[in-house]
Amino acid sequence: MIMRYLVVFFRIIVGIIFIISGFVKTVDPLGFSYKLEEYFGAGVFNLPFFEKLAFPMSIFFVILEIMLGVLLLLGTWKKFTVWLLLLLIVFFAFLTFYSAYFDKVTDCGCFGDAIKLKPWTSFRKDIVLLAMILILFFGIKYINPIFSGKINISLLIISFLICCGIAYWGIAHLPIIDFRPYAVGKNLKQGMQDGSSQVDKISYILQNLKDNKNKTMSSDEYINSGIWQDTLNWKIIKTDVQVIKEAVLPSVHDFIVDCGADGDQTDNILDENKIAVFTVPFADMLSTTDKAELMKIASEFSQHQIKFVILASNPKALAPLRACSTDPTTLKTINRSNPGLMILKKGEVAAKYNVNDFPDYQEINKL
Repeated sequence: MIMRYLVVFFRIIVGIIFIISGFVKTVDPLGFSYKLEEYFGAGVFNLPFFEKLAFPMSIFFVILEIMLGVLLLLGTWKKFTVWLLLLLIVFFAFLTFYSAYFDKVTDCGCFGDAIKLKPWTSFRKDIVLLAMILILFFGIKYINPIFSGKINISLLIISFLICCGIAYWGIAHLPIIDFRPYAVGKNLKQGMQDGSSQVDKISYILQNLKDNKNKTMSSDEYINSGIWQDTLNWKIIKTDVQVIKEAVLPSVHDFIVDCGADGDQTDNILDENKIAVFTVPFADMLSTTDKAELMKIASEFSQHQIKFVILASNPKALAPLRACSTDPTTLKTINRSNPGLMILKKGEVAAKYNVNDFPDYQEINKL
């Protein structure tokens, strides 16, 4: 009887977790493909063949996660579902353990950009999920369909089509939900200041040079007592540093614009009343059509005196257009489009566009 209740409870929990995890990545499949490239890159597993397949693999896995969660909640195809869940969680647990133990990937990307998990936290999460799925595996007879076969199939088809639609929109346009620090409405200047420093608790173990007895003092006690002046009687034999609160990087910590001879233009860009920021993370891979579209709209903005700047990882590849240099990871984070467009007002993101939706100067003026 207890097993039955455990299976029902964990079936709901695991199903919801997989749906949420898959959804936050389905809205931004390109972002998850970048995370897969990181795993397949030379710094981790060094699998260049799979690195090239990261994009289609990301679409497959994010939709698979949601569908497995839906299947589990509906209770249909239970053997297939539970076996696949078990294989996936074992694989994920291996990845997160490898990342944590060898300090290879700082964020697993399990919940996309919505929730950032440290490697060991992510591994512990996978171990808990593994325990839940094992209970489902051994109690599989208690997993029963909620609806009839036709209704379950209909719900599965609807869920799959919704997933495909969300993924398509995130690729062809922009993610329907933007969890990144460059989302519309975010202020980049504020994002550069929302971090915090590390807080440490320092204590000293001192030895009395006369009787060789040890004494432990906090840093405040050590300073306030003045014992540090008595070097004839005391010496520090050990310093303990306990991290009370780890440092937190600002959400926007890598937005730096180098314009060559004009120097660092980051502050000038963030102080503009309104400026159009074109981002080109893969300048070398820009198609002839997209480059022509970029040149056309840049010319249009110039004619109508709309201030703009082009940021690229390789500015020379955009010649004759003049571009400034920015870190490629930052460019990929700002906009999932190559090229993309972001409108800033005093550092606040007023609008973002995919290359397929580039506006004309009239639309920009209305902002």
